[in-house]
Amino acid sequence: QFNGTIYHLGEKEVQVTVPVNGSQLNITLSEKTENMTLYDEMGKNVTFNSSYQFHRGDHIYSLTFERPIKGSLIYTGHLQGQQFILPIRDHEPVRIILPEGFTTGERSLGIARPTPDEFVEHDSGSILTWNNTTQIPYIEVNYYRRSAPQALMIILAILAITGLVLLAQYYISIRKLKAARMEVENEKNRKDK
Repeated sequence: QFNGTIYHLGEKEVQVTVPVNGSQLNITLSEKTENMTLYDEMGKNVTFNSSYQFHRGDHIYSLTFERPIKGSLIYTGHLQGQQFILPIRDHEPVRIILPEGFTTGERSLGIARPTPDEFVEHDSGSILTWNNTTQIPYIEVNYYRRSAPQALMIILAILAITGLVLLAQYYISIRKLKAARMEVENEKNRKDK
């Protein structure tokens, strides 16, 4: 059981799972969310009271539970593109699960910064884990389809072949022009004699 916050990235949303152990929880987010659900350790839905405050660009949620809860709070956020930036506010372990069929680590296509403590390739998506976030101001993950490196190699090969064909055509054209110039000069020299 992972004892940190899990960010499960989708195509357009990120589902966040925050561990809960107590009778209240304060969460500060960079964007507003409406759909928070609290589950106890048995997986049962638990009701809670919440208050919301917007302060200096942060969305602050204060949640209070009717009894101490050991479980998890789940909410969703918006996701744009294939980049995920997470400001670190609470210094706890973080796990990011990429969408199915996506990965990271190829420098030219996208990497995770800082380098995760653990990186596991899984059928359901690559899993990146940072166990110690005390020295990390933010985590940035740029990710891509698993087939992207092969597609990039094919595109580069096509460009290289096209370049070679153009280069060959250029040299052939230069030779033809030189031959034509030599012929014109020889013809002129014959006429001058």
